[in-house]
Amino acid sequence: MLALLCDFASYQSYLSSVVRFSSWCSNNFLHLNVSKTKEMCIDYRHNRTVISPIVINGEPVEQVDSFKYLGVMLDEKLSFAEHVTAVQK
Repeated sequence: MLALLCDFASYQSYLSSVVRFSSWCSNNFLHLNVSKTKEMCIDYRHNRTVISPIVINGEPVEQVDSFKYLGVMLDEKLSFAEHVTAVQK
């Protein structure tokens, strides 16, 4: 899920989308594996806004600085330094 969080209203909308998605999964007999779910905030400002982790089914979603998605290492600055390092190994 991707969201642009520029104010409190957009943050509330993001949380609402997460709840709706979680409910949709439950209604369709799908289980979200929260331990494999990650949240990453991409923020280029010098004074980053700290957001609290989202909670799905009573479990907080891990906030990370980088993660591997479809074989590509993505980081919070959208640089490919970690990906290049991982590929070189």
